[in-house]
Amino acid sequence: MTVFLRLLALLKPQLPLMLLGALLAVITVLANISLLAVSGWFITLMAIAGTTGTSVNYFTPAAVIRFLAIVRSAGRYGERLLTHRATFNALAQLRYYFYQQLEPLLPYYRLELRSGDLLARLQQDIDQLDNFYLRVLLPIIVAVISVPIVCFSLALISPTVALIMMVAFCLVGLILPLLSFYLARDTGAEKSDLESRLKLELVTGFGAIRELLVYQMVGAYHTSVSKISRQFYQLQYRLVKYNAGLSAVTFLITHFSALACLLYLAPMVMQGTIDPKVVVAVTLLILVSFETVMTLPLALQILPHTLASATRLFELIDRKIPSIPATTPLVSGAIVFDDFGFHYPNQAKASLSEINLTIAPGEKVAIIGASGAGKSTLVNLLMGFWPTSGLTIAGLDLALIERESLRDHIGLMSQQGHIFDATVGDNLRLANSQASEQQMRGACDSSGLLEFIDSLPQGFDTWLGETGTGLSGGQMQRLQLAQLLLRPAQVLILDEPTKGLDRLSEKLMMTKLLTHVQQQQQSLIIISHKPLMLQKMDKIIVMSEGKIIAQGNHQQLVQSNEYYRQLLNYF
Repeated sequence: MTVFLRLLALLKPQLPLMLLGALLAVITVLANISLLAVSGWFITLMAIAGTTGTSVNYFTPAAVIRFLAIVRSAGRYGERLLTHRATFNALAQLRYYFYQQLEPLLPYYRLELRSGDLLARLQQDIDQLDNFYLRVLLPIIVAVISVPIVCFSLALISPTVALIMMVAFCLVGLILPLLSFYLARDTGAEKSDLESRLKLELVTGFGAIRELLVYQMVGAYHTSVSKISRQFYQLQYRLVKYNAGLSAVTFLITHFSALACLLYLAPMVMQGTIDPKVVVAVTLLILVSFETVMTLPLALQILPHTLASATRLFELIDRKIPSIPATTPLVSGAIVFDDFGFHYPNQAKASLSEINLTIAPGEKVAIIGASGAGKSTLVNLLMGFWPTSGLTIAGLDLALIERESLRDHIGLMSQQGHIFDATVGDNLRLANSQASEQQMRGACDSSGLLEFIDSLPQGFDTWLGETGTGLSGGQMQRLQLAQLLLRPAQVLILDEPTKGLDRLSEKLMMTKLLTHVQQQQQSLIIISHKPLMLQKMDKIIVMSEGKIIAQGNHQQLVQSNEYYRQLLNYF
């Protein structure tokens, strides 16, 4: 019930459109019922007049029929237009809302959340929510309003007929939907889970297609996908069987109800206590009046799946950001780790421990060590992606610093930067939307990319494919460095900046980078396991197994630290 109410609350901005669409749906249903009833009455009237030779006024009934036909057609068109507009608006709003709630959580939970699962939730689960209004709420609203009107109208003719129909409506509109909900309750969550697993398996497989081919694992991958697919479609087939059975029962109740009412009214026609034209009208009205409740079993069969999708989304965004709300703007100052320790959630072993480190403004620092030494964890911490205690900037605890202010102050080039499906200029302006072409040329020159861009026919307007298609690995690295250099940051952090570059390209790129930071008077933190240009660093931090085991300049470490010499010889 909580999930149901939360969904209703999220749909509140679309409430006017939804209510108007529901009103048109009710009018359309009642017009359709009235049209068939009046048509039956009119046809019977004309048949009696033809056999008896009496004259009748057929203009008025014909006008009523035309009016009801117009109302039904126009109402159906308006109802579809408004309800689908409300649904599309709601889906767009829900997708924006869930993305907005998810965005600040990702830095903290990205180790737990896989991209395929996130894609399934933000696309598949939200798309599933379009059923909530169209196939769940709307049929319920139509039934709640229309059924009393139909029963009241029948009671004016025969209370017994109204009572029979009330029982039939309860069977079709209440008992069968509850049975449908019960049958589908356990399968709703299972279906959402299987859909998510199938999408995750497909996304993972497409992303690793080369590795699957190289290691000849395509057959095993096909088997895994087929197994999940069979489970999913077996579940769908079970739901279809439920729906088919309920539809058959609804069909029988509908026609037996009409037959029962006809048998009850027939003797009254023979006794002359009721007009035969009314009997025909009532019979046809009964047959079509089940339109008011006929979709309710399907609605409550869909409801568990819809609620399961909503539950998965709410579980995602209900995670708490494990940090103190940051409220203080950041000013330039030293970065200080004071006996700092850190471990990731659900991991017993600390990733960092006993870290004592000071990075002064304008200082050039290299952090080196073998893979897994804890270097990239420092990046996440400095960018405010994890809760901290014992890390300060300019004397302020990191948890109290405004995140926008922090990320204006510190620029990051990560190992896994993303190149968007856009032009070179668009990707550069992602780092600084106000950057002029002259500024972009300067940043590209400092990263060693300008010569390549000038060789392109369209220069900065050259379109790049998805994830940087059209660029080599080294060119992608340089483009990401150019993005970083466009940021008006006081501290630049480069995490494995020369990954994928040959030694000559590394040296050229690092030389230009050092020239740039000296001109801009920026602090520089290079995190790498490649000890390149170390002689030009003010300070070198040597890390191993989450601890700082040595620090000093290049000359000092060469003379005093065996592990540092091993790193130099190894790399």
